[in-house]
Amino acid sequence: MTFGEYLKELRKSKGLTQKELAELSGFSNAEISKIESGDRKKPSPDLLKAIAPHLEVPYELLMSKAGYLEEVVTHKSYVEYIFMDDDGSLADIVRKAKEMQEADSDWANIAYRVSKELPKEDIDAIKAIASSLLRKAEEK
Repeated sequence: MTFGEYLKELRKSKGLTQKELAELSGFSNAEISKIESGDRKKPSPDLLKAIAPHLEVPYELLMSKAGYLEEVVTHKSYVEYIFMDDDGSLADIVRKAKEMQEADSDWANIAYRVSKELPKEDIDAIKAIASSLLRKAEEK
């Protein structure tokens, strides 16, 4: 399966049209169409980063499926994903908190997205709720 076919299948499984995915991600409908048709073989990391949340898949998975070479470097407190083009030039580096990822990868991805995508007032509300739940757990 080509990356374009994979993207099309994933997009349709989320009930999105090419136009809707384009609008959500800030890229053109033509760009999404070129990828799905195979005219654009390897989409840019920026495009993959923009569509990942709307397709509800990790950015790193899209990078890997798109053919970027992946090297995983494990450090004491975090994991580094290094993605390279076919010629070996650096395409992107992603760092993730290792313990959080190991404990609950879904939660780690949600927490990361919250920190990057929500406005400060929403983040503050989530922090307040989480702090309240932690206090209740500590009282038990």
